[in-house]
Amino acid sequence: MDIRTIRCAKSQSQLVVHADAGCVASSWQVRGQEMLALPVALAEFLKSQKTGGIPLLYPYANRLRADHFTAAGKAVDLSRDAKLKRDANGFPMHGLLIRWPDWVVTQPAPDELQASIAWGDHAQLFAAYPFAHTLRVRWKLGQGKNETANQTAGQIAGQGANQIADQSKSPQANPSSDELESASTLTVTTIIEADKGQDVPVSFGWHPYLVLQDRANTKLQLPARRAIVLEQNGLPISNTTPAPWLPTCAQSAVAPLDDLFQLDMRGASGAELGFAAESQRGSIEKSAPSTAPKNAQAAAEKSAPTAAIIAPHQRVEMKFLSGYSYMQVYSPNGANFVCFEPMTAAISALCDGAAVVKAGDTFTAGFELRVA
Repeated sequence: MDIRTIRCAKSQSQLVVHADAGCVASSWQVRGQEMLALPVALAEFLKSQKTGGIPLLYPYANRLRADHFTAAGKAVDLSRDAKLKRDANGFPMHGLLIRWPDWVVTQPAPDELQASIAWGDHAQLFAAYPFAHTLRVRWKLGQGKNETANQTAGQIAGQGANQIADQSKSPQANPSSDELESASTLTVTTIIEADKGQDVPVSFGWHPYLVLQDRANTKLQLPARRAIVLEQNGLPISNTTPAPWLPTCAQSAVAPLDDLFQLDMRGASGAELGFAAESQRGSIEKSAPSTAPKNAQAAAEKSAPTAAIIAPHQRVEMKFLSGYSYMQVYSPNGANFVCFEPMTAAISALCDGAAVVKAGDTFTAGFELRVA
């Protein structure tokens, strides 16, 4: 087994990644506390196609409405993958890499891990998804300022039912001075390099399973968004009038959730962070290193859409830094986890019309998990 562990002494955190099992992160411990949930015991989990921890859903997130479709001008037949994961209705589900073993993995620093796949070099992957390109992933542990721990109630007060009414009712209303000074972070960056002379569709996502320690006394903060109407089978309903934008809010974590949202990116400044901007249809611009001042980058990061678990004495955030314009929220009835899933496109976008990285260009997306 190829198990990689990275550590950050300053943030008292460590991440465990199973490089030969889809590069899934099975454990993220912060100050001795486990932040990730698995559906079954680890040994059974690694032998299955189940999702848990932090898996990459690639080349598509969630489900597709068909095995056969055309994307970026090419006919695709996912059924050529004999191990294709499917949902209860038989639809392709969660991509082709859930337990993919052949990653090239390096650890350039104690707190950083990198992995890559040259897609066209693997006959099984290329047969099902015929787009030669390079896929890269980077996990980075760190420490950041805890600038938002005491802001949640003030931001969302007075926005309607099921929202925190005032700061005194927020479980994180009075954090300690140490909590205000620092937070433990995990930044995950995903890069598609269209370096093989072909356009490459973009429709991937991630599926972090974040532990709910005390569901009954926890609230979930959702960023500004609008709902995407789904059929009972979980696929989007086409030709519907767009729903209205909803403001940032917080609601009880007790009710089950399985909903898709488009994120309101109008307040985010992804370009200042050095990430490529994305449109739902059409080409994706080549990303370049940021030349913005550090304070501008910090401001852009602070304005990024943020979902959060607000529990007694703790706040866990998912920040959509850039590249992710959709979010699936998943938390079954009675589960000990919630998933804020960053997605580059809506469910079934590969079938319905996904954006592409033009040949020779690069697309970069990033999200950050933060524990305060």
